[in-house]
Amino acid sequence: FNGNCLTNATSLSFTTSAAAAAAAAAASSSSGASGGGGAAVASTETASTSKKWDSLTAGSSAVLTINNANIAVTGVVVDVKNAVTSAEVKVASLTTNPISSAAAGKVYQYLQLTKSNLADSDASKITVNFKVTKAWLSTNSVSEDDVVLYRYSDSKWNALPTSKAGTDANNVMYSATTPGFSTFAIGNKE
Repeated sequence: FNGNCLTNATSLSFTTSAAAAAAAAAASSSSGASGGGGAAVASTETASTSKKWDSLTAGSSAVLTINNANIAVTGVVVDVKNAVTSAEVKVASLTTNPISSAAAGKVYQYLQLTKSNLADSDASKITVNFKVTKAWLSTNSVSEDDVVLYRYSDSKWNALPTSKAGTDANNVMYSATTPGFSTFAIGNKE
């Protein structure tokens, strides 16, 4: 990984320099008259982190702890109902809303939670823990008790059961349960 990879016990972060990306693109491009090159797609991810488990037994919990100032989610806990192998959970903060309709009047952050080798039906419960800065709440005139996690499913934004879990000097912490993975938004109650 040529020093471009940072790893610890709870998360993986990947950083690629422009020179390395250009070299990789040049090495992977094909020559030939019939090949058409595609334009690079700009990433809408501000930051992301993920964790992979070799195996998870029924009745266990997959815990992804996140400590990244650019990601409002501080943790995801998946209570496993059915045994799974090579499961992975990824959380990404997004620069823009990927859905054509807004989740709420005031949105703190859009997020994408994805998984692999783990079906929604393999989980008995999925808990998303997140934080919102007190500065954002104040600037946007949103009460600490009026924050909710929205999940996009069935072609609409759905408010999830969300509760305030505590505060510190700069943030208010929340916990929400979700029936599955998808695009999410942290915003005000509507």
